[in-house]
Amino acid sequence: MKSALMALVCSLHTRRVRIVVGTIGMAALVTSGAFAQSVASNKAFFAKETDGITFAPVSGAGYSNPVTLVSVPAALKTSNGGAISATLSMESLLSTYNLTTAIVGGGKSSSSSRAAIKAWIEVDGVAMDPGEVVFNDRLQATGLTLNLTCTVPNTTCTVAGDLTLELFQATKSAQSFTFFIGPLSPTIHSVVVKARAMIECRNNGVVIACPASTLDGYANASTQAGIGKATLMIEEQQNWGKQ
Repeated sequence: MKSALMALVCSLHTRRVRIVVGTIGMAALVTSGAFAQSVASNKAFFAKETDGITFAPVSGAGYSNPVTLVSVPAALKTSNGGAISATLSMESLLSTYNLTTAIVGGGKSSSSSRAAIKAWIEVDGVAMDPGEVVFNDRLQATGLTLNLTCTVPNTTCTVAGDLTLELFQATKSAQSFTFFIGPLSPTIHSVVVKARAMIECRNNGVVIACPASTLDGYANASTQAGIGKATLMIEEQQNWGKQ
């Protein structure tokens, strides 16, 4: 388990070289050879991204600006009253790290970190149903209370100090979701896939810059969200809405 997490963290560090500070590093998906034929005859197409994409951090400002993963101006043509279904599959990489410090008699202290990724598909500029879909979302929170007393009879003592709790998780998984839209006019349609990421860290309810640390040998225990490999399958559906 530890070796798998170490590999994930190393992967995250390798991918970060593609990031420009304040923006999002991205690369469009490469479409297959299906477009060698006439677009009007396309009833389905497939696209893939094997290198992966890492999002620049966003803290305390909600989700990042949308990033285009796929953009095909002329993808396929539907029949009269036809519809389109699209299945987007992609890896997501989430890591969360938070630091909680409590002092003696200071009540409960809390901290949290969150990382998430949403994605959606647009046909002719209109979002396919059901709109934005959460592909991965993790909220990690800890609470810490430090109550120490001195109860030795006939003595006086002072109890002071603090206690610090660190918590770090890193995971990589793959999810897929099928989007749909229709009925559509019998024209050639454009397809655009978009996604956005979010990280947010809080300390006692106040949004803060996400902390980072070295923890058990990990060079950068921090809160991050990113996308790895992805594939997209688009297909025309006939007799939309009929049983």
